[in-house]
This record gives sequence, C-alpha cells and structure tokens, in this order.
Amino acid sequence: MLSLSSSQPHPDLEGAFRTIENGGRKAKAWLKDKLVGSKFALPALYQPRSRIPLEIWKSAPSTTNGNEQAHRNINRDGVNLTMLGAIMRGMQYDARAMG
Repeated sequence: MLSLSSSQPHPDLEGAFRTIENGGRKAKAWLKDKLVGSKFALPALYQPRSRIPLEIWKSAPSTTNGNEQAHRNINRDGVNLTMLGAIMRGMQYDARAMG
C-alpha cells in the first residue's frame, strides 16, 4: 500500500515512512513536517492515528468540495460587513439554505 490516506491500519507504516524518506530531500522534509511539525496532518489522513471514531470517519465526505462551495456561497452575500450586517446576512443565508 503506497497511500497513507486510509481508515484501515497500514500493513507496514514504518516501511512506508522509510520509502518516503528515501524519496529525496523534499520528501524527507514533507514527512518530518507531517510527523513533527503539523501534528494534525497525519491523523487527518490516516484514521488509526486519529482520535475520530471509525464510524464517524467513514461517514464524512472524502473531499472538502461541500465546504468550499458553502464558503463561496456565503461570500457572495457580502464581505467586509459590519457585525450587525454580517449577522443579518448570515440569518438570511441560513433561511435560504434551510428552506
């Protein structure tokens, strides 16, 4: 298995790490960042290292497309609004999205 993105235990995770480390300076730096620098990155890819229960992990979408679309949609309603304006626009957006 070459992918680290999995909900199942990797048959040879340490071997996969060694393969990545042997991929050159950039690959080694990438792996170091995932293991040491960004402590959330590997658990976000590899469920056995995550605290998220497996059934919740599997029920989540495999892409962030829905989140990206929602971000685009809400920004179409306005940016750089006052606090009151943002709250009112947010209420209007929620009413449309739920209606």
